[in-house]
Amino acid sequence: MIPSLSFDQSEILASILHLNKLDYFDADITFGNGKFYQDMPRPRLCFDIDPQLDFVEQASSAKLPMPDNSAQSVVFDPPFLTYVKAAREHNSIMAKRFGGYWSYDDLAKHYQDTIKECARVISAKGILVFKCQDIVHNHKLHPTHLNVVNWASEWFRLKDLFILGAKHRMPIPQQQGTALKQQKHARIFHSYFLVLEKLH
Repeated sequence: MIPSLSFDQSEILASILHLNKLDYFDADITFGNGKFYQDMPRPRLCFDIDPQLDFVEQASSAKLPMPDNSAQSVVFDPPFLTYVKAAREHNSIMAKRFGGYWSYDDLAKHYQDTIKECARVISAKGILVFKCQDIVHNHKLHPTHLNVVNWASEWFRLKDLFILGAKHRMPIPQQQGTALKQQKHARIFHSYFLVLEKLH
């Protein structure tokens, strides 16, 4: 039996392949260093805005060099942190490791533009595997996994949902010399793998 909760993202990806009767994913559009695929076949097409490996083609996830309806499965693992940039010294390590956006609006635009582009390249009944995490930004909880489902609803339906528990927990971003403020929100120690199926 395949569970919806795991602490191993490779296990989740393998479960998605199995449940959808796929041998591999057609494309990963934010390939990074490829750690997703240490224990499974690499996708047929690998893209990244800043390629780290020779075989990865430079491309934005919002403008892919792929024909319409040419993929049955696409993986998208974007940055999820906001208010994190290398220019902010107290967050520089996190920014370099995870990437990020200036604001939640920037995150939302990137996600929405990518969803629209994936709707173009994915064929009917194909899937978009979308990794995301809810975040607290400017003292407000943003339920990103719900937002993604809503943003995608014109083209996709939510077919499956997996929860990835955190093995390691990131430190709270904090300026040097400042005291930790009183906690206002629950700490988020999980992320989601949404399996979105294209409607037509």
